[in-house]
Amino acid sequence: MRVMAAGAMAVLMLAGCGGDPAPQPSEPEPQESESGLAEGEPDMGALTSFTCQADDEGQWTATGVIANREETSETYQVTVLVADGDAGNAKSTLLEQVQPDESATFEIAEIPPNGEDPSCRVTVIRLAH
Repeated sequence: MRVMAAGAMAVLMLAGCGGDPAPQPSEPEPQESESGLAEGEPDMGALTSFTCQADDEGQWTATGVIANREETSETYQVTVLVADGDAGNAKSTLLEQVQPDESATFEIAEIPPNGEDPSCRVTVIRLAH
């Protein structure tokens, strides 16, 4: 977890907290990161499914699917912020070496909410090689 600056959060795209159930793609093991936004290209088009919701204790979990439409294997960083503004504690995960024309699922658990009426915001970065 890391408190993100408002400027860095400007790249976060608002995504709905509902979503379609994720298909059963092949999946490399996601690795959690606490490093904030990475260097690379924003690639929101790679996000093919996204769900984000709170449990009974108020902890949020985000799940989704990333599809690699590039011609080479790619690594993606998915970052989720649950807040009613542009600042709060975001959590990230890395999906490493997603093969061309394949998908990978992710889950980011225990995302702390910020504010009285938070919503989920997600960003996808295709990391520089």
